[in-house]
Amino acid sequence: MKMLIAYIETTMFPRNLAAGQLSGEVFSISQTEVFTVSRFNDKAAADKIMSLMKDELKEIAKGSKMTVLEGPLLIKG
Repeated sequence: MKMLIAYIETTMFPRNLAAGQLSGEVFSISQTEVFTVSRFNDKAAADKIMSLMKDELKEIAKGSKMTVLEGPLLIKG
């Protein structure tokens, strides 16, 4: 898990932020589970970033259970 988190932190997030992702956060659920929240300006930007990560996500999914959820922000506090 530490290797995956390090990869996200040092490779994926910096590249995605440079390409237009607004923010990215990684939360720990347990010692073996994490989830990420990524924010984008719009659906087109999200699709662009997701296409950059397509091959990486396939590789990560080989050794991990992964679910991708999409949706608009409903409440901003």
